[in-house]
Amino acid sequence: MNSIHRIFKNGIAIERINLIRATINESQEIKDNLLDDIDCKKIIVDLSSCDYIDSTFFGAMVFAYRVLKQQGCSVVLVVSQSYISKSFIFQEISSVFKVYHSMAEAIEALTDNFEMENKDEIKPVNIVQVPIQLKS
Repeated sequence: MNSIHRIFKNGIAIERINLIRATINESQEIKDNLLDDIDCKKIIVDLSSCDYIDSTFFGAMVFAYRVLKQQGCSVVLVVSQSYISKSFIFQEISSVFKVYHSMAEAIEALTDNFEMENKDEIKPVNIVQVPIQLKS
């Protein structure tokens, strides 16, 4: 059984980490998965099931984040309140990633940010109706 599940929702790649402890054993998998999501441009890493993240796992996420950021991708995290209260490295995580406490907040933030960033790129389109003559 995989400990990391990828799903796509409304153009957003969601990497759901189904582990209590995210460690060196899964660090390569999360790095590879995140780099595979580069075409999505919007990525959520759901750590709400995790009570512990070791430095190697965190380092793999940071490495992927830097590569993705250079390609114009947004990467955010979802963490539980219990993780925040138990974590010693939460301050480091929140200094790198935008952190949300629910999947709904993360999706809303990515959707709003994406729309604001691309607002100037959206150009109005003039639709012209042309009469069609049918041959009888």
